[in-house]
Amino acid sequence: MNELATPLELLAAVLAFAGAFFFLAGAIGFLRLPDFYTRIHAPTKAASLGIPLMAFASMLLHLGAGFDLWIEDALIMLFVFLANPVSTQMLVWAAVARNIRPCAETIGQPSGDLET
Repeated sequence: MNELATPLELLAAVLAFAGAFFFLAGAIGFLRLPDFYTRIHAPTKAASLGIPLMAFASMLLHLGAGFDLWIEDALIMLFVFLANPVSTQMLVWAAVARNIRPCAETIGQPSGDLET
């Protein structure tokens, strides 16, 4: 069991750490951002980038070991890419329907170039 890690295992570890970094950044953004509309952005991006990276790392390990479980990892990535944006959009629509106002600091100002 004292074998050196294969390049496939090293790549999988790098991808898993990158996915974990996105989740950490999303959690920090969720805690630090001022209102609902900006808070929902951070975990959405973290899940959109973090879960596929971790699933791809798992897929690489399963392929390297000769298991057929890589199909499940591919289905996880597909589900996240389809469900995450839809669920986020539904949450935003619900917030708009409940008349949740954005923070004054996050409301954009029109550009001077657009005014006529």
